[in-house]
Amino acid sequence: MGESKVSGPSHLRRRKQFEASEKETRVALLGTMIRDFDNMIADLGGQIAAEEDRTKIKDASHPAYSTFAMAAARRRQNLLMSVARTKSMLDVAKRELDEVRAQLLDLEPIHDNQPSLTTEAISAAR
Repeated sequence: MGESKVSGPSHLRRRKQFEASEKETRVALLGTMIRDFDNMIADLGGQIAAEEDRTKIKDASHPAYSTFAMAAARRRQNLLMSVARTKSMLDVAKRELDEVRAQLLDLEPIHDNQPSLTTEAISAAR
């Protein structure tokens, strides 16, 4: 019987703030991952170029082409695909963050006892 339920606008607002914080963290993490992948791609490109200069064979179809350069090129290609997937995940995460922020704006007037802005009005204002 001593159970107290936290409900109402302030509870919903705190929950949405927590959700927004999680979404912001996800957006930041995905952005960092993309930057890290881009750095690895650039490093691999440099390693491939250095190996091709060392062996004097730049044609990947040549039978004596460096296995190291071939493996590095495969790794670089895999990272490029990972970057593309991560960028699409980042786009989704940004949209979700925008939605949560709009919901938070909708909750602000409830908290301040002011008229509510609709999500459509917020979207139109952008």
